[in-house]
Amino acid sequence: MNLVLISTSDAGSNRLDVLDRMVRSVERANLQPHVSVRVLLLLQRCPEYLYWTLSQKLPSFVQAIPIADVLSLSAARNRLLSHAASNNLIDAETVVGFPDDDCWYPRDTLDFITRSFAQWPALDLWFCDYASAPAAAAPAEAPPRTAAPRDVIRNASSNTMFVRGRILKSGMTFDETLGVGTANGGGEDTEFALRAYLASHLSVYVPAPVIGHRDKTPQLRPKYYRGGLIALARYAPREPRIGFELIRKVAVGLWLVGTRQLAIAAFSKAIAAAFRSRRPAAA
Repeated sequence: MNLVLISTSDAGSNRLDVLDRMVRSVERANLQPHVSVRVLLLLQRCPEYLYWTLSQKLPSFVQAIPIADVLSLSAARNRLLSHAASNNLIDAETVVGFPDDDCWYPRDTLDFITRSFAQWPALDLWFCDYASAPAAAAPAEAPPRTAAPRDVIRNASSNTMFVRGRILKSGMTFDETLGVGTANGGGEDTEFALRAYLASHLSVYVPAPVIGHRDKTPQLRPKYYRGGLIALARYAPREPRIGFELIRKVAVGLWLVGTRQLAIAAFSKAIAAAFRSRRPAAA
C-alpha cells in the first residue's frame, strides 16, 4: 500500500520547526513493512539557496518542491496533486492525506489509518478529531462507525481526513476560491470533505483526537465562517442532512453577530456569497 501526504510550508516564515516536527512524526511512524510512504512538500517563498539547505535535512521519503511566490492553501495542494498525477504517484488504492505543516502523528496513528483502509475495501474517506495532546490510536473498529454529514461538517479537516486514490482519480481537486489566502478565508477542507463523502462508498469517522494539532480556537470562527457557509450551501440540495447543517450554520452566524464577534456586514456578504455559489465544474 502507498501512503502519500500532501503538505505545504512557508519557507520564509518561522514555521520550519513545526514542519520538522510533522516530518519526524512520519519518520517515526510504526508502519507495516509493505506500506510505502511519501511526503510531497511545496516550499513557498523558498529561494534556491534555502531549498538546498533545507533539502539536505529532509528524509529521503520527502520530495520538496520550491516556489518563489505564495499560494493559497487550496492552490498549493492542487499543484501537488497535479505533480502526483503527472508522476503516477497516486493509484486507485493509494491512501492520501493533506496535513498542515503544524500537525503531527502519534507513533501508531498512520498504521491505524492504513490498516483501516486495508481492512475495509469500500472505505474511501476516513477522518478523526485532533488535539494538542492527541490520544493513542485504538484497534480498528469492526464494523467501523459510518460517518454522517454532521460528522464531516463539524470534524473533517485537512489535517484529519484521508481519502482513497480512486476518489482523486476522477480529477477531484480543492476549490481555489476557498481557503486561507483567498477572499473567502476558509472552507476548502469542508467543501473537499463533503464532495469526497458524497462520492464515497464508505466514509468512517473516528471520534477521537488521534492526530496532533493545536486545539480548535473559537475566536477563529468568524474568520472561517464565510467559506464554511459557502461549502454547505453548495451541497445542501444534494442531501437533506446537509441542508439542516446549513440552517444551523446560519443560526450560528446570527449568534456571532449578536455577540459582536462577526460584523453584520460580513454576515450579510457571507449569506449572499453562499447562495450565489455553484458547484465547481471540476467537481
